Amino acid sequence: MFNPNDPVGKATEMTAKLFALIADEVLRNCGEEEGSQIVRKAVRRYGLMRGEAIRANILADGKELTFENAEAYSDYPPNQAWDCESQVEGNCLREVNRICPFSTAFRALGLEQVGKLYCEEIDLALNQAIFGNIRFERPRLFTDGPDAPCEMIVTKL
Repeated sequence: MFNPNDPVGKATEMTAKLFALIADEVLRNCGEEEGSQIVRKAVRRYGLMRGEAIRANILADGKELTFENAEAYSDYPPNQAWDCESQVEGNCLREVNRICPFSTAFRALGLEQVGKLYCEEIDLALNQAIFGNIRFERPRLFTDGPDAPCEMIVTKL
């Protein structure tokens, strides 16, 4: 059950605001093209680092690399900070986030396009690090409109 006052969500919003402001300064100082590349590389490194740790913890416990185990071994503490619907069918995960602390923070600052750099990279990197060869789709993103959800489809190949 989603809780807009979840402490994990509030802490995540603050961290997302810090990211957005730092990324915005990188873009302002390095220019849009170079700045975007720098920000994307940093987010990708961060996602790979997190995903590799999650993968290692799952395997250390002798578990399979499933979407359910990736969620169970998430590096976020248990929370109700996301209004999210997930559906797993075979080797495919479809997740729709109606509200998340990241998009909430980016929208609050008016830095949706800067936040988009984070959102376009983080889930791809996390899932690649955990599962290896995947097909990643992002049919919708919060920047598609004022109330737009984020959607990702991950297929393990």
